[in-house]
Amino acid sequence: MLFDIDHIPFSRRGRFLTLSMMTVPGGEGIRALCLRFVAGGDERPSLGRLCRVEFLDEAGNRATPAFELAPEQLIARIGRGEIAFAIGESECLHLRGREAGVRFHLEGSRYDYVYRTPQGEQCLVAAVENVKFIPRTVAGTLDVTGAWQRDHSEKVSFAFSGKTFEASVDFFRTVPSAVHPGHYADALAGVSADFSAWHARMPKALAGQEEAQRLASYLLWANGVPAGGALTRPAIYMSKNHMINIWSWDNAFSALGVACVDADLAFDQLAVIFDHQDASGLLPDYINDHDVLFAFTKPPVHGWAVSLIEADHPGFLTPDRKTYLCEKIGRQVDYWLTHARADDKTLPGYFHGNDSGWDNATFFAEGGPVVSPDLPTFLILACDTLAILLEDDPVRAAEWRAKAEDLQNLLVELLWTGETFCARLADDPARILPDRNLIQFMPLLLGDRLPRAMVQKLVARLTDGGFITEWGPATESPQSPFYEDDGYWRGPIWAPTTLLLWDGLRRQGEMELARTIAEKFCSLAAKNGMAENFDARSGRGLRDRAFAWTSAAYMLLAASLSQDQP
Repeated sequence: MLFDIDHIPFSRRGRFLTLSMMTVPGGEGIRALCLRFVAGGDERPSLGRLCRVEFLDEAGNRATPAFELAPEQLIARIGRGEIAFAIGESECLHLRGREAGVRFHLEGSRYDYVYRTPQGEQCLVAAVENVKFIPRTVAGTLDVTGAWQRDHSEKVSFAFSGKTFEASVDFFRTVPSAVHPGHYADALAGVSADFSAWHARMPKALAGQEEAQRLASYLLWANGVPAGGALTRPAIYMSKNHMINIWSWDNAFSALGVACVDADLAFDQLAVIFDHQDASGLLPDYINDHDVLFAFTKPPVHGWAVSLIEADHPGFLTPDRKTYLCEKIGRQVDYWLTHARADDKTLPGYFHGNDSGWDNATFFAEGGPVVSPDLPTFLILACDTLAILLEDDPVRAAEWRAKAEDLQNLLVELLWTGETFCARLADDPARILPDRNLIQFMPLLLGDRLPRAMVQKLVARLTDGGFITEWGPATESPQSPFYEDDGYWRGPIWAPTTLLLWDGLRRQGEMELARTIAEKFCSLAAKNGMAENFDARSGRGLRDRAFAWTSAAYMLLAASLSQDQP
């Protein structure tokens, strides 16, 4: 089963090193394979691009290869020849070629340069990207170019060629390792064993969706980056295409997706964000190895996610994890109840659409703060989770249950219209904001806390309002005047909202509808990949096509469906 390199990056768990297709500067929209080091976050225009990769035929002429991408290696076929890439130990790219060549053109910054190490090797420095690399050959020819110009090198490149060649490119930040990389065969064997062991622990594939399941498994594995800098633990980035950060609700879905494979890694996805929690309880919007951004935050889904992980994987909540999460989730709830509302007679709100995770949704068309029904729902679930975590401390557990009850009462009093839950501007609470979006159904997650009559009205509104298309639940109903096919949170289908809605329906006993939504989403992802979001009417994958939380949601929904398969 091969993946499409035009959309799916080639990388490996625990590495920043990546090969992917990018639009190259000055190329009039031309896309080329690029060598990247995806540290430093997605605010840099380069997105970690180091080199444009140029392929050469046996005669040394430029050639356009045909690519074959598998989890363990990327192969570029050029006529009768080929060049294969594998990622070995540490940040090291291994290459093997025959009857073809490859040249890497450094396309970096003002102070890029080449120097010769005391050991006589040529070292290339991508200054702004803050990484150095040494190309080496085991067999074949290495050619390094770079004309010195006063204080930098121009036209820096390196190439490997020969009837057959074997080579490596070793990446580092400070000084190179004293141990040289091994052989291509060893790197290939190591990465193959690593992915095979990972994939074997993933849930059983749905019949006919083996390729989709393998892609989802690969992306959850390959989007992983190592601890270092602001990353206190190994993290799963949303993608190694464009979204090279970990956001503070995306992380909860990644944790759900890998809990069956690696409980420690699942916990790390929660803790890598909570490790940066402000004293107020506020979580950062995102982090990467370089930055921790507090300009925004994200919705407090973590209590919900933790309870779901523990329900599916009993024992996940070890005593140490309970202690850690109890303190962190408790402070998170206190932030919202202390700093995001006027008093204890009002509900907390989001200051900006980005805080809600629904960045540009219709109910943020007039700005914020916006009081919407998902936030108190998540906080109630967090309080319930805290009461469970504190089962040995009945006094504190009772305090969290009381907070949940207060929020429940306010949710119904302030946001229930008699027909549905609405969103309101904090400064104009009498007016209902646009209500043709999925946000109104998030209180279904409250299970038997909601009266049955209320649930019936919500389910009827969901099914009759055009929300559930051929492909799944649209974030804005296609019947809405604000609907946009590629409107980000104004129409497209998203994995997290699909998963939240599915779980809410399950908690209300609406099993047939929950199953229908799971089937639609799995069919959607199987046909159109693990995209950031999807056109709700055509099913077309939109934006970034290699997304971790889409992969995680697919795995969970497919696992729920596979339980019914023989």
